[in-house]
Amino acid sequence: MKDLKQLKEQWAQQHFDKQYSKEELNGFLQKKSTYSIKWIFYLSIAEFLIYMALPLLSPNYYESFAYYKSLDLFGFNIFMRVMGYALLLYFMWRFFQNYRKITVTASVKEHLSTILSTRKAVSQYFYANVGLLLIFTLVVFIRSFQMDANLIGLEQENISFLMISFIIGLVVAIVLGIYGVLYYFVYGRFLKPLKRNEKELKQLNP
Repeated sequence: MKDLKQLKEQWAQQHFDKQYSKEELNGFLQKKSTYSIKWIFYLSIAEFLIYMALPLLSPNYYESFAYYKSLDLFGFNIFMRVMGYALLLYFMWRFFQNYRKITVTASVKEHLSTILSTRKAVSQYFYANVGLLLIFTLVVFIRSFQMDANLIGLEQENISFLMISFIIGLVVAIVLGIYGVLYYFVYGRFLKPLKRNEKELKQLNP
């Protein structure tokens, strides 16, 4: 935002050869917001392509289906995977709608509304993914203790349910932590400028 601060100083102090109006500063901010929202949409496309390529990228992808069949969760597994695709497609559509809207938006009010909508959509996308992961993990965890001979054997060897639950919970927490970090550094890279732009626009247009 260094360039923006310089432009604001030129506009406010008017000590430079080039004087920038409020409209020009608004246009500069809108251009930067459009760039961020465009890349959020592109990131969702990249994520969808990676999701589609998982069977090719993971050598044990199809072997996991046999385990879910042994737990009588094959249908549930397929349903959750379809839900993952549907969720991503839905938010891709929302990101595209926001990008298309901001490219034709003229008023500052509509621009701010689009920024807010995009930030809200990204947050909802993150929490929806976390929710799906937690539901899937919980269901598989409970069914595994009921039907997985290895886990049943551990209980018979006096390894407590609480200890196994703690270990699995720790693994889930690590996975969620990694996902959160990726979200922060990937999507957050473009959400931060949007938040700053929103603040700057409100300051310029009280």
